[in-house]
Amino acid sequence: MKNMLKLGLSLAIYASVACVCLSLVNMVTAPAIAAAKERELNAGLAVVFPDADSFEAAPGFTSDTETSVKVTNLYLAKKAGQVMGAVVQANGPTYDKAEMLIGITLDRSITGIQFLSLTDTPGFGQKAAEPEFAGQFAGKSIDDAFSAGDDVDMIGGATITTKGVSQLIKYAAYVAGEFLAANYGGAAGTGEAPVIAEAATPFTFDEACASLFPVEEYGEVTVTDVAEGIGNIVRNMIVEEKAYVTAGNKTIAAMVAVRGQTYKYGGVVLTAVRADGNIIGARILELNDDQNQGQLTLEERYYNQFTGLSAAQTILNGEGKYDAITGATITSDCIADMVKVGAVEAVNMLAAEGLGITAIDQTSYQLNENYLEE
Repeated sequence: MKNMLKLGLSLAIYASVACVCLSLVNMVTAPAIAAAKERELNAGLAVVFPDADSFEAAPGFTSDTETSVKVTNLYLAKKAGQVMGAVVQANGPTYDKAEMLIGITLDRSITGIQFLSLTDTPGFGQKAAEPEFAGQFAGKSIDDAFSAGDDVDMIGGATITTKGVSQLIKYAAYVAGEFLAANYGGAAGTGEAPVIAEAATPFTFDEACASLFPVEEYGEVTVTDVAEGIGNIVRNMIVEEKAYVTAGNKTIAAMVAVRGQTYKYGGVVLTAVRADGNIIGARILELNDDQNQGQLTLEERYYNQFTGLSAAQTILNGEGKYDAITGATITSDCIADMVKVGAVEAVNMLAAEGLGITAIDQTSYQLNENYLEE
């Protein structure tokens, strides 16, 4: 007992000392890190607007964060005290994501761009930061189309990055141009604001139930959770949620949510199956994937493809049962696997209720298992 107390006391002392040391390290390094970031920012401002001799945060500018492109800061570019334009700081989805500085003159011309960060694929998407690509934006008008392949040269093998960077620059420059026009005598724009489509988001469980069983079609339904089997591992996936759906006193469907691998860090898919063994639909409850292409699986055009398929059939890429998202084949196929596993689990729940449907062996069918090829 004394040894245990001594060990516990020793661990507590070590932990306290470690916390104090970490705190001291943070106190010492935090100002240095902040200073380094400020130097990086100031260097970037000078690069994208070389004719200016000073920069200051624009009074009255409010961050624009309503779309997937986030315009976070705007700095007035001055020469001899006169405003010549601005540098806007923004971030948004590319193939993965990027943060940039973009310089804009009062006449709505781009003076240059600078990446503060770019996490796209090395050897392909990373080429966006090279002068051959980044340099083409200097001199462009904010009101140009910024259309990849038309007035913006493509990066070979990185179409998604090209489009994402072009969209980011177009939108951020527009926001800056409108601010300059409204406050500093900048030229007025010639077109409407660029349309940035809002990214689809995962469903909550309740939202998914309402979407799968609309009142107009099913009337009032009751969803009853099932505890048995939660946490089971099935075909390298984890069963996270199970439920029966009843209308009146009749079981009309079963739902199963499973967690599985995707291109990056995985997700959770809920699949509902009718008592006849056909899939009512699938809804994504969680998805931890790249911000651009992988997230497209959250859109109706992808997940609605599984509606009407039989839970007994394979759901494989190339069979014509679903189209994978271009640039996100692995995630598309992984979600299809989650749909299949969830659908079979739901069928087996219905079979256990004696509804005349035949149970399916979870080891008897093929999956895409695309993630195993990484």
